[in-house]
Amino acid sequence: MLMPPRGTLVLDVGSTNTKLVLFDGAGRLLAEHRIESRHVAGPPYQHLDPEPALALLVKTLPDFDALAPVDVIVPCAHGSALALLDDQGELALPVMDYFAEPPAAIAAAYRDIAPPFSEVFCPTNPMALTLGLQLFWLETVFPDEFARVRTILPWGQYFAWRMSGRAVSGNTELGAQTQLVDVANNRFSSLARSRGWEKLFAPPARPYDTLGPLKPEFVSTPLTGRLEVKAGIHDSNANYLRYLAAGLGDFTLLSTGTWIIIFDTKSGLAGLDPSRDTATNTDLFSRPVACSRFMGGQEIAAIEAGAPTGAGTVEALSLLIDRGTFALPSFSDSGGPMPGSGGRGRIVGAPQTDAERSALGALYCALMVDQSLDAVGSVSDIIVDGPFGENALFAATLAALRAPQRVLRSDLRDGTPAGAALLARISGEADMPGLSLDLTPVAPLAEPRLLAYREQWLAQASVA
Repeated sequence: MLMPPRGTLVLDVGSTNTKLVLFDGAGRLLAEHRIESRHVAGPPYQHLDPEPALALLVKTLPDFDALAPVDVIVPCAHGSALALLDDQGELALPVMDYFAEPPAAIAAAYRDIAPPFSEVFCPTNPMALTLGLQLFWLETVFPDEFARVRTILPWGQYFAWRMSGRAVSGNTELGAQTQLVDVANNRFSSLARSRGWEKLFAPPARPYDTLGPLKPEFVSTPLTGRLEVKAGIHDSNANYLRYLAAGLGDFTLLSTGTWIIIFDTKSGLAGLDPSRDTATNTDLFSRPVACSRFMGGQEIAAIEAGAPTGAGTVEALSLLIDRGTFALPSFSDSGGPMPGSGGRGRIVGAPQTDAERSALGALYCALMVDQSLDAVGSVSDIIVDGPFGENALFAATLAALRAPQRVLRSDLRDGTPAGAALLARISGEADMPGLSLDLTPVAPLAEPRLLAYREQWLAQASVA
């Protein structure tokens, strides 16, 4: 029987921001501190700096503990980075940033050895998003440094190790489109086994496993909490966990932020299409979940060109339709659901005002999500969670595109840390904590020309 936590502190390390978020024993948010995540241009390649996040923990922990004794600390991070440690526990190589661009020869050679989609259920993604490609790049270009690697940790578990001193690997991180997992058999992939990488990964742990107490080096003053460190969870999976805990049946979740990642509970794996950026994630209990995705946060920022997100109006959107203004995919290297469109994004026509630029971003992202939902065969209620839920025009446009499916908006903006905090109250599948959700139905946008506009958008988006 778990002792209820008085305070749960989540270290949420995202690609854009790093947050420390404190929740009380009932799961209510008490306080938050955030900084920008640090990306280093190189050499030897673009990489991530973990130290600012850990320094923030040392600095703010006493303030958090004064609000509620911090009994549990949960790390949470994106799934596209690995920490490679030598026998002294130091980084043998910098932690590669997934925005790093592999040399052309490395990318070509990796294509020759990449495992089949039918085994790993994820395509090889652009940049360094695929962890299998990251390891191949490091092993090939930096053989001496790679030879010193004794332990490999997913990014979230690296922070768990730094905080607790115990090295483990997480199932949700390794199952986040890495090409390192044989999805159907829940084991390391043929690629990882053939190259011997699986022997380097730290032993597996469940996200809710307690690794040990927080190391003394992070405690600058006496504190009252137990400071137990959990193994941690992949960020989008933490968000998804909230809906599992709420006991929902079939549903489609849009976990939004830098990425829009769609989880669909009803879709099987057979219809997934690598050309449309469909894949699987692995949930808390090692079950595969059908997913699709695109870099919604990055793409909407490119279209808005400095206009405030959420400033779009129905009137501005109608003017865009009047003038035949289109944002055509894709404004990131990943084409998402539109095959072959990566890096080819363009705007036809010119939005005149901030309201029009913001409306065009919302319209474009709704159209892309619509295609991503088709790619996983979504037919259930659609829940918009995260920052895009606050964009009323995006949500209303999506509701109109997906009718008669219902679209609901989560009233909780930061579902990822709230979901991660649930790990403090879980000891197994049989004791999932009950959770009530605040979901608001979204009224479809009353714009009768929208469906015809979608057909025109699709026709232009398909032009080579």
